[in-house]
Formats: sequence, C-alpha cells, structure tokens
Amino acid sequence: SRQVFKGVGPPRAQGTMRSDQGTMRSDSRVLKIEALSEDDGETDSETNANDGEYKTLTCDWPNVGLDEDIFGLSICSLTRDFWLLSVKKGDPVNRYSRVLTSFTLLFGCLAIQIFLLSQVKRFVSAKAVHDVRIAYDRFEHVMYDGHTTVFAETPTLERRGIGGELGQFFNKTNFYKLSDEDQASACRIPLSQPMFFWTVLFVWSLVCMREIRVTKELFLSLVKNTETCPSMVNALEDEDGVEGGAFVIARLTIGMKVILTMLVLLPRFGITCYLLWVGCRWLLATNNFADLILNSVALEFILCLKDVLYLAMVPRRSQLDLADTTIKPPQPKEPESLAAFTGTVSWGLVAAAWVTCYMGFRGFGWHVNGWQQVLREYQWDVHNVCTQWVLERYAV
Repeated sequence: SRQVFKGVGPPRAQGTMRSDQGTMRSDSRVLKIEALSEDDGETDSETNANDGEYKTLTCDWPNVGLDEDIFGLSICSLTRDFWLLSVKKGDPVNRYSRVLTSFTLLFGCLAIQIFLLSQVKRFVSAKAVHDVRIAYDRFEHVMYDGHTTVFAETPTLERRGIGGELGQFFNKTNFYKLSDEDQASACRIPLSQPMFFWTVLFVWSLVCMREIRVTKELFLSLVKNTETCPSMVNALEDEDGVEGGAFVIARLTIGMKVILTMLVLLPRFGITCYLLWVGCRWLLATNNFADLILNSVALEFILCLKDVLYLAMVPRRSQLDLADTTIKPPQPKEPESLAAFTGTVSWGLVAAAWVTCYMGFRGFGWHVNGWQQVLREYQWDVHNVCTQWVLERYAV
C-alpha cells in the first residue's frame, strides 16, 4: 500500500526575503513524503524500521516574486493594470499611463543596450581585433623567417607560419629579433596564456548564463505553467487574503502571453546572447592582462542597465506594486531526484563547453581552433616562446 505523509518545512520570518529569482514570500515549501509499505498489516513503526525502505520526497514550491528591474516592472504593469481595467477598478487614465510609462522605460532600456552593443563592437572591439591581428602577424613573419602563407590580406595582412611550432621553419631565437614593443604585443595575446584566459572567459560566460537562466524560468512560469484564460478578468488572484495586497498571476490570455514573450522575454534573451559573443570577441582581442580583467567587469554594466533605470526612474508606487506581485514557480512540483540537486550544475557545464568551443584548445603536438574569428588559424605557438619573457617582466 502507498502511505502519504505531508509536512511543512521550517517556518520563515514574516515579510519578504530576496532570492535569486526575485522576492520570495514567507510561504514555506511543502514536502510530501511517500512511503511504500510491503505489507498492509505493517504498522508505521515497523515500516520505518525496515532498513530496505526508502521514502520519496516531493517539494511543492511557493509562488515567486518578479525581479525588481525594468523587465519585472513591464510584466507587473502589463498584467496588473490590464486586470484592473478588466474588473473596472481605478481610473483608466492612470492605468494606461502606467502601462505606457513602463513600456517606454522598457523600450528605452532595450534601445540603449542595443546602441551600446553596436558601438562597443564598432569602436572598442573592432580596434582591439585590428591591433591584435597586426601583432600576431608580425610575430609569425619573424619567428618563421618569412616562411609563411598569406591567410588574409584585408582588412589587415594576416600571415601564418608554415609547419607550426614543431615545424622546420620555426626558430625560437628569432624572438629576440622582435622589438620590445612587438615582443610585448605578442606575449600579451590572451591565447598565449590559455588557462588564465579560459578562466576569465568562463566567469564572463557564467554572468550571461545567469541572465539566460532567469529568462528561461520566466518563460516557464508565465507561458508554460500559467493557465490560459479567455479574459484578463480572472488573471490575478488574491494571495495573502488582504484586499489590495499581494496578487499572484494565476492566468493569462493567449494574447498577453504572446506580448510578454515577444516584447520582454525574446529581446532579453537575444541581447544577452549577442553580448556574450561580443564580450568574448573583445576579451580575446584585449592585448593586456590587466585590461582583460577590467574589460570583463566593464561588460556587465550593459546587463545592469535594467537595474539602474529601475532604481533611478520608477515611481515608489510602481515599486510597491511589483513587490506585491508574484508568479507561478518554474517547476511547481519537484520530486526528489539526482537532477533536482545537481541539475543546475549543467549551466556551468554549458558555459565551460561554450568557452572551450569558442577559443579552441591545445594538446601535445596538436591543437584545435575554436569558433573565434579574432585570430583565425591561430598556431598556438606563442606560449612557450614567451615563458621567459613573462617570468622577467612579471617578476616581483
């Protein structure tokens, strides 16, 4: 027979508390314990004493709050104000005004992010790529005594040594024929220190993966798990039993789900993916180890723009309404499993796979070039030559 026991987790403090996905209510999660008994006549104590028996735990997650940023504000305003309009509460002018204000901030945030991305690629990333290609071209020409093939002539001349580092034309002693400036430019190429650069790129990729994960969970909560209804009249439900208090987005119309997906979720996902690519390209072209760290930190300010605009320009009333609006959890019921405890580690694995595939890797006597187009057909022949140069220049 199957016996089901229900218990409630440890109580939480009153009020609200922050979580990775937004504002977590004081509601406790519910744990369902399913025990399988081999004999209907066994007592609970006899069942519990059976060493061979395992109990299955199922976690019922509470509703979660929206992120306190421009994207969360847009979701809250669109659902809450159109629900109030449907039930004929409040002044319609105020309701439409807030929706217009919220989406003006949303489109302004998206426009600034897109503009900054285009300008970073045009003025910052392009210049860095141009310079690092020239530096590597000079290195290849000198180190191989001119035995090179012309890989590209425009927009910059890109030559690659014949045979690679283990070939007959590579001469380590030619490194000292380079000027001090050319030596520094070659030895500070990020790919010359692959493990260090891989780690920096991995951390930056995790920052972007966090945004992608939040977007995915919003899609699951708002589009997949939220019930579809014909009208916004039944969209919101009272969550705490206090009139005018907290509400949960329980239902949405098909049109509202389409609007949220097209105007909020897809732009956020697209901008994050493009920023991931531009950031990796810029970091790979950064020809200075100190600037490599600073640039990786500077890139995040584009992602943080949604938080800055929210804190600087959103009225207090709208902030309070956002804090009092929750959504369905991405996974309402979660049975105990290996995936439940370790599944999120896959985001780190995805980030690691992306970094490896993007920059490529080197083995013993062989190498695989990645997807990067900054230094195309990179020979992986800088690291060993620059070992002594690095020891001398970075000694303390």
